[in-house]
Amino acid sequence: MKPDFDTTLQKHFKAISNRDIEAFKSHLTKSGPLYTIVQNGHAFTTPAETIVIHEEWFKDPNWIWEGSVVHKVVGEDMAMALVKYQYSSKPEDVPVTSWLIYVFQLQDGDWRIVHDQNTALDFGAFARMAGIEIK
Repeated sequence: MKPDFDTTLQKHFKAISNRDIEAFKSHLTKSGPLYTIVQNGHAFTTPAETIVIHEEWFKDPNWIWEGSVVHKVVGEDMAMALVKYQYSSKPEDVPVTSWLIYVFQLQDGDWRIVHDQNTALDFGAFARMAGIEIK
């Protein structure tokens, strides 16, 4: 029996919000590439790279991340979720809004992320909050 996709998404959101790297890793593909495209357009291509960037991010106790599903498509062995999220690097910061697309594949009876793409609605605001220099 195929697992419930909505439950998987909520568990993944909880892993992010709780900075739970083990739960986060449990949702990633176990085989093949994993493209994780971050706000500046850089593409990480392996689960290991995605884990490293999230391990570093999860060490920061100050940020706030809140996501909600805007649209989803669930097929037999593939699913996609379009997520809109609010992010603040510190509680006192005004949140910035970004889009996130997750593509999941059914692998060994579990939904696993095979693609993760972020797009800031206002990259300049995101960069300022994240301390990224724009050239």
